[in-house]
Amino acid sequence: MNSINFILLIFFGLFSSPIFAQDSRPNVVFIAGEEEYGAHWTLPKIADDLERRFNIHSTVIHSWRSGAHDYDMPGEIEIPEYEEIKNLEIIKDADLVVMHIRFRLLPPEQLQVFQDYFDSGKPAIAFRTTSHGMWAKDQKGWFVPFFGGHYKGHMPNTAGTTTIVPAEQIDHPILRGVPKKNAMNDVMGIYITAPLNDSAIPLMLGKTGLIGPAQPVTWTNEYQKGQKIFYTSLGGLESFVDPGFLNMVYNAVYWALDREVPDNGVLGIDNLSYWEEEAPFEKYGFGALNENPFELLEEDLRLENRIVLDWEFKPSSPPNPPKMNIPKDAIVLFDGQDLSKWKHWDLSADPIAMLPDARAVSPSKTFPNARWNIIDGAVEARPGFGSILTREVFGNYKLHLDFLIPKEPEYIPSGYKGSGSIYLDGRYEIKIMDSYAKEFSKVSNGSIFNQKAPISNPSKPVNTWQSMDIIYRQFIGQRPKISVILNGHKIHNNVSILSRSPFAIREDEPLYESNYKEGSDIFNMNVDYWGADVKFKTRTGGFLLTNSPDSRPWNDDSKGIAIYDGQLWYRDGFEYRHVQRKNEAPLNDGEWHEILMFADSGKINFYIDGKYMDQIKNRGSSILKGHILRIGQATKRFKLGASELPDPIRDETFDGEIERVRFFKKGLNETDETWAISKKFLVLDWSPDRLKNKLPKMGPIRIQSDLSKIRYANIWLQPLKD
Repeated sequence: MNSINFILLIFFGLFSSPIFAQDSRPNVVFIAGEEEYGAHWTLPKIADDLERRFNIHSTVIHSWRSGAHDYDMPGEIEIPEYEEIKNLEIIKDADLVVMHIRFRLLPPEQLQVFQDYFDSGKPAIAFRTTSHGMWAKDQKGWFVPFFGGHYKGHMPNTAGTTTIVPAEQIDHPILRGVPKKNAMNDVMGIYITAPLNDSAIPLMLGKTGLIGPAQPVTWTNEYQKGQKIFYTSLGGLESFVDPGFLNMVYNAVYWALDREVPDNGVLGIDNLSYWEEEAPFEKYGFGALNENPFELLEEDLRLENRIVLDWEFKPSSPPNPPKMNIPKDAIVLFDGQDLSKWKHWDLSADPIAMLPDARAVSPSKTFPNARWNIIDGAVEARPGFGSILTREVFGNYKLHLDFLIPKEPEYIPSGYKGSGSIYLDGRYEIKIMDSYAKEFSKVSNGSIFNQKAPISNPSKPVNTWQSMDIIYRQFIGQRPKISVILNGHKIHNNVSILSRSPFAIREDEPLYESNYKEGSDIFNMNVDYWGADVKFKTRTGGFLLTNSPDSRPWNDDSKGIAIYDGQLWYRDGFEYRHVQRKNEAPLNDGEWHEILMFADSGKINFYIDGKYMDQIKNRGSSILKGHILRIGQATKRFKLGASELPDPIRDETFDGEIERVRFFKKGLNETDETWAISKKFLVLDWSPDRLKNKLPKMGPIRIQSDLSKIRYANIWLQPLKD
């Protein structure tokens, strides 16, 4: 061998050695940019583990905000125009980006870096608060096209989350070795994430308690055709000591990098010692069902864990719906052919059913039409993609529908299986549930949800068509009355409903509104020498009587009385003053109560059910402009947090029944306290029975998607004579 060949051999040999070889490992960049759920701790831990044990090159970028934890404290902090994520440009060379960010204020050039990354078709993974990753008003929709879902708000924290894997996703690679049902012992309330884009596929649905509708918790999305994008609204510190969650995260990394996911998941079900040794805080248990919410014996809990990890399910083919037989005067809402009488609806769509978190809410794409699927003459609910709402409003009617609850895996708990709802007037929920051969209750099939249990249980087995007829009557100013016939058996007979159901639409009108002149003069509650008498009953509460602006926000001269947590409160401008003593009986017991109050010499005296309660200082302006008196409502709400609402919404409507409101105006020379019940000074005597026109309360009908793909058919409505 000549010297030249020898030198070349050494040269190429050196550069082919590991010292000079290019790193062929996948390059994953983690972006930790939130201070609420521990991303600065959890993401580096995963990155380090992937580097050490799974042959993945990992880099972590930390994004810290200067100043406050949140930007929703107007006047307390100075919000910068932009705050960069340092070294963000390295994602250009990443094979995968994993992010957990919240309320970032990125300059346009860094937003473009993200845009270029997603346009490239590369994969991405995101956790919890990334759904509201940007703070600027014109960036709140940043998450939606890339990840295919939303953030509207969340259920109460500390209440935890129960997740359910839909039957059709049992075998998805990301869910291998992951519990198909998981009651997570954490402090994270479920995020309101629906509606998903059509490009998304829900892998998990979740609920906080039994109150629905279920929300997508985990899903995949395709921003570009074939692109692998994964998001989960889980991801607090507590999640990262849950073995099922961890296995899902590692599976998602493998899936995104086109690696084969093992049958039991990347971590398996025993390979968790690394996390057990360095848990972020004391664990509450380390099984697939951490909290053991169904109080299983230890041996049953182990069996339950195995079942929810390794599950096979064979669905049944639903039969065709029965033939439609309708009265001549009925209005057909669905005939098996089209959904033209219905439109898409979700919790933040008009008319809204929740107060959106205006700091962070992502704007929804407008879906003008219903998004459910028509299959074999029936319409099938589409969990995670919204509900359907009638385009027209109706009052006093008989509603008929047939429904079929599909066969579902046994791992789904009885309180979740076959779950859906019919909302009358958009406010009163009739529950659909798999309740065959089960005890009936306030949450079972045919119940008036959480208010009235059916008197019997004629429910049929799953995969069988059932029929329901609902007779609904309500007149303006009065409570609704509902009768329900399930499978030919009357299970509710003219039941008077006192409270709206959870997630009822909020667009209630006040029971009474004065004009401007009366509201600013006769009904001015800032001055002396007036009185009011209110008779009511409720199981929840709200504002009974207010004097506040008509088309402007509540102000310092606004006044009102309200029931909160069973107690009477007087709202004086922006101050809440407790009237009722804590040891007094609650006023939200569903019984009739009467409040008498009268103002004199700068103070208001309060009586409840004839018993003297308290005397409270009254203040305010004797000159009002644009104020009106309302019965059963406060005013409109114009903002939430530090953010203006795009459209003011009606707020603080009384939930209950008001039988009478009388308002008195006393002459300045009167001194006798008995004036407050004297007809001589009566300027308003209101009751629903005195309404000149007894008109039916008009509202839409909503069929709500929950956890189950329930099918509905033969939906018609027959108007009732008043």
